[in-house]
Amino acid sequence: MLVLNEKTLVETVDLEELIGRMEQTMLFADEGNFAMPLRSSVSLNGGDSLMLMPCVTPDAWGCKLLTLRPGNPQKGLPFINGAVMLFDANTGDPKALLEGKMVTALRTGAVGGAGIKNTARADIGSLGLVGTGAQGFWQAQFGCAARKGVKEVWIYDALTEKLAPFAEKLRAALTGVTVKIAASAAELLEKTEAVMTATPSRSPLFPDDEKLLAGHAFTGIGSYLPEMREYPDALFRLTGGDVYVDTPHALDETGDLITPLENGALWRENIHTLAELIGGKRKKESDTTFFKSVGMALFDIAAADYLCEKAAQKGLGQKVEF
Repeated sequence: MLVLNEKTLVETVDLEELIGRMEQTMLFADEGNFAMPLRSSVSLNGGDSLMLMPCVTPDAWGCKLLTLRPGNPQKGLPFINGAVMLFDANTGDPKALLEGKMVTALRTGAVGGAGIKNTARADIGSLGLVGTGAQGFWQAQFGCAARKGVKEVWIYDALTEKLAPFAEKLRAALTGVTVKIAASAAELLEKTEAVMTATPSRSPLFPDDEKLLAGHAFTGIGSYLPEMREYPDALFRLTGGDVYVDTPHALDETGDLITPLENGALWRENIHTLAELIGGKRKKESDTTFFKSVGMALFDIAAADYLCEKAAQKGLGQKVEF
């Protein structure tokens, strides 16, 4: 069995390749040839939880397991830990064990990169990022991998003390790209052509101003609960039919879709899967677009399967008898 830790996963991944694998996975998801139950969760001791997210396809079997421990940060420990277990699709034998947080970060970054690749203009030179957490770090890298012409990345976070150290970290990761700090979300819009967001915000990050929002390709990653929201209603008055999701169940999970649907700012017939763009079934109608990702276990298993293939090609990882 192959074991891939966090460091090895980072050494293994090719950003453009993983974007391509996530595009293929979205097309595959539209065909429906996979089995993926709703994620299950068991809790104990005031919120400590174990979450299980299995998925089976003809070529890959696996399950992501995450632990959520609200008390951990007070002890200097991660809130989330996890692992992805893969099994041989032909025999059922254990195949690989991968560190779960990094698999999640990489596949979510790659899905965001697929959003930029398919909704942003090919000639953009600037990218905005709101959110300075671990996910924001990878979103920026995958966004730049999707659009090689990006020469400036503007960042913003309401927790302004995080901006300077995050900017230094991002500068070290991005070659040939200038990283700049915006004074506000509004300034970030003024300076950029495509925007990625990765925050746990419960209210819109941007002013409800059509003039500021117009002409941007937005990719939203952060809002994953009905009470969370990163985008204002004004955005949906600009997008028309150019609202895209990674999976149809996003309509029931994120406040970035639920709230504008309830407000009448957005109609269900204007929401499409990104796979429709990727596969050529649709063409963009507007320069202002919105792609919303909430993720699913299928993406985790597909990303883990790719990472195992790539690690084997590079001779990386630890092989253990199981």
